[in-house]
Amino acid sequence: METANSYLIEVDYLTEYNAIVRVLQYYIDGSRAGNSDLMRPGFHPDATLVGYAGGNLLFTPVQVLYDWIDNNGPAPDIEPNFASIEILETIAVVRLEVKQWSGNIAGSGVHMSDLFNLIKTDDGWKISQKLFHWHGQQA
Repeated sequence: METANSYLIEVDYLTEYNAIVRVLQYYIDGSRAGNSDLMRPGFHPDATLVGYAGGNLLFTPVQVLYDWIDNNGPAPDIEPNFASIEILETIAVVRLEVKQWSGNIAGSGVHMSDLFNLIKTDDGWKISQKLFHWHGQQA
């Protein structure tokens, strides 16, 4: 039986879900354009980047991501797909699969799996950490 409270919970969930998708759109837009300025509004200033690049473990401030995006240049053909979004009140985890990365650093046809941890702040949802796995070029 649906109650007024269950409806409000669903509406609140959808509101939060849509707000989180909008935050991730900053990342997607910046990635496509090769312009980190477009993605910065989605990240908390103290966000981190974690993953393996060239066999080396990175655990760095988000500035390393911004530099990579700017140096890689545009990747206009990326195919981002939201694999999952998990929301628990003031925290969220988003799994984003991005295929067809290209650019000066990425090369072409690269697939990346990303996990984004988000925190709800007074300014709305912000990405606090980007974890990534580089699958490499697709056949």
